[in-house]
Parts: sequence; C-alpha cells; structure tokens
Amino acid sequence: MTHIGSTLPVQSIKACLVYDAKGKIHHQHSVLTLVGGREPGEDEVAKDALFAAANRRKPPTGHLHVLHVPHDALEPGKRYRVDLKKKALAVEG
Repeated sequence: MTHIGSTLPVQSIKACLVYDAKGKIHHQHSVLTLVGGREPGEDEVAKDALFAAANRRKPPTGHLHVLHVPHDALEPGKRYRVDLKKKALAVEG
C-alpha cells in the first residue's frame, strides 16, 4: 500500500565517482537504502557504478577508477575532478 505524502526513513546513502587516468569524472553514482533494506558494500556500489558508466550511450574509454565520496560532496554549479595524487575530490579551476 502506498501512502501519498508519507516519507520513509533512510538508512544510508552511498556515493562514488567513476573517473579516468587524467582525473576526469565520467559518472556520479548514488545508492539509497531505506531502513530495513539490504545495504550494499562499497565493492558492490563500485561495480554497479562501473557497469553504469560502461553502458552509457557514449561510454568512456580507457581504464576507469572509482572514488567513494560522501553523497553530498558535490555542490550544484561547481565543476569537479579527482586529484590523482591525493585520491580526493577537487574543484576545477
């Protein structure tokens, strides 16, 4: 039964970025788990993110990597890349 206007409690939100050898981000992937649901591990989230990136209409080429980040790490309107030395999210520019 669906209740219009009701909210379900969130257990977790996991996020990761798929990026290339130059630090360019090709895909942002998020997984939301509701309370009582099965929470995927980081390896499963990464595998799903790589699968999603590979199945885009124009998939990225070359070896891709995954960086796990807080789900709210990216602010709208900003451009990001991955700092390859630090293995961390960085603002472009």
